Amino acid sequence: MENASIIEHFCHEHPLRLVCNEGETIRCYVCRKVVVVLELAYICCMSDDECSSKIILHKRCAEMPRQIQHPEHPQHPLTLCYQPYGPRHWFKCNLCEVYCGNEFCYSCYLCDYHIDILCKQFGMDDHYLFQDQRFLSHSCHKHPLMLQRKPASIFSCDGCGTNEGGEMAYTCSACEFWVHKSCASLPMEKDICHHHHPLSLAFSFPPEHRIYLYDFICDICCKRFCPIYWIYFCDRCRFFTHIKCATQENTNLLTEKEEDDDSDHAIQLPISLSDFSKEVIAPFIIRHGGLIINVDDMPTSVTMPSTDSNFSMLFNYHKHPLSLIKVDDDDENNGKNEMKICDLCITPILSPPYYSCADCKYFVHLTCYFLPKTIRDDDPLYEYRPYPCQNHKLTLYGTSCKEKRLLFCRICGNYTNGIAYCCQSCDVTIDVKCASLPTIIKHASHRNHKLTKRRLGRVGYYCVGCDAYIWSSYIAYCCGNNDCYDFGIHTGCAMLSPSIKHRWDKHPLLLTYDASIDHPSDFYCEVCEEEMHPKRGMYHCRECDQSFHTYCLTESGPNRNIKFGRQFEFGDLHPHPLTYNIVSLKHECDRCGGVAYEKRGFECANSNCNYALCEDCGLKCKHHN
Repeated sequence: MENASIIEHFCHEHPLRLVCNEGETIRCYVCRKVVVVLELAYICCMSDDECSSKIILHKRCAEMPRQIQHPEHPQHPLTLCYQPYGPRHWFKCNLCEVYCGNEFCYSCYLCDYHIDILCKQFGMDDHYLFQDQRFLSHSCHKHPLMLQRKPASIFSCDGCGTNEGGEMAYTCSACEFWVHKSCASLPMEKDICHHHHPLSLAFSFPPEHRIYLYDFICDICCKRFCPIYWIYFCDRCRFFTHIKCATQENTNLLTEKEEDDDSDHAIQLPISLSDFSKEVIAPFIIRHGGLIINVDDMPTSVTMPSTDSNFSMLFNYHKHPLSLIKVDDDDENNGKNEMKICDLCITPILSPPYYSCADCKYFVHLTCYFLPKTIRDDDPLYEYRPYPCQNHKLTLYGTSCKEKRLLFCRICGNYTNGIAYCCQSCDVTIDVKCASLPTIIKHASHRNHKLTKRRLGRVGYYCVGCDAYIWSSYIAYCCGNNDCYDFGIHTGCAMLSPSIKHRWDKHPLLLTYDASIDHPSDFYCEVCEEEMHPKRGMYHCRECDQSFHTYCLTESGPNRNIKFGRQFEFGDLHPHPLTYNIVSLKHECDRCGGVAYEKRGFECANSNCNYALCEDCGLKCKHHN
């Protein structure tokens, strides 16, 4: 007995085997018609002692599909079931409107819809379930469709858009319309493992969502949509997928190649800023041959390099010795929970060990102290320099006397008053965080494939993080997979923290790249009040339904690489110390009259004084304390 002749059937507890009926005539357990002598049928595999049931099923009845899509009930599939209302309870057939005592029917429990398999209108003997339906009226097309029994191999299906041979298709004799037989049989509503709501079938991309048509990608395969082909979608969550992807229930979101290729141990971003030094900068130091020395072997006092820059007041070269703070002697807070920011990488220091100048509130990660002074010649970072700078070294602590403002990073496009790698000859600066980033990463915005850092070349993309255009000369993380050829994210957006706190919300704001799940309404930024793309990076609080552009918040916007809060004396210009900050006290600069509000500048540290300077005036008039 071959395994192909043995089946499991839901109507019986034991396996059934296919035999040629040589015994007495007996009625089929499903259709109640006689199984004649020498007819193929399924019987129980067990012996009479092990199973007292004399069950027998016609071969055709035993092999009836468990689930069908019927044109009289297109919204849901129908499932073959036994005694839908329990023993000795009749049901009403929705085709013939007659109450039936037969125990088998096709049912939709959601709609209380049943079809008796013996119903004449169902016509089991000549039904298209058992004999391909020759003609079909389908809601996708206004004309009747005719089945081409010869497999079609030269047409493009108007349902899925593919040109797969070997499958029969329905065609329209009045116009050039073709659709695979399998596509024509798709249910109007379908449950899939990739989404928690049932998906609806649409015969083109829904018009109400076409504003984002060319920004949306399939939520399973990440490929683009063609608006004329069919899709499955969830309107409530803005979940869209190709019909082919939806019908392949076991499709894994990661390719087999990448599942097996973990040899490079690519870092997963985003990560908390407090972990950036340990997770990103430390591996960068090790790649350059550096060592992270045990804290017990570190000097208790060090001196940072100095600079001759005329504009060094905002930069992180320190004239005082720094003391090593260990776990046992971390008493700088004196009971206050004050956040410490590393003056080199501009990320938080949550715990010892670290170096500190308590009087100046100057802090350095122990890891950052080991940053290599020069970028190695074989580092990929050199590939990203402008052409005139191709033969020059990138050196730490380098700055130019011509520098009039904060350092501007050529990689992320943001300003910083932290440490950077510079070429003084060519005025090229790369922020230490950007310099530390590995070439290959994994990122939450694109879970399917790894991303590679590279210059885009001739073609630019829209950043999935901020929805801004990534110009062709920029450096970005891009997907190398052919299916995701236009996926890119700015390096700065890739480094955003997974959560931040903001004074407008009592909950942490979570970084999300798809806030539309169970959120059918539109999104508007609480700061700029502009409508937001539902599948681009944003900080969002689901409890309060508040959303923010990443670039509209100080913590994640253009000033995120700047350490604020340092105080300076301005001599005769003003009697009180001024704090370098985002100006919030007044609208105009007290020296030049220009706009200072919500820009970088200097505010009086005295709570009873609202004196403020714009950044330009502050740089011209400063005297470092």
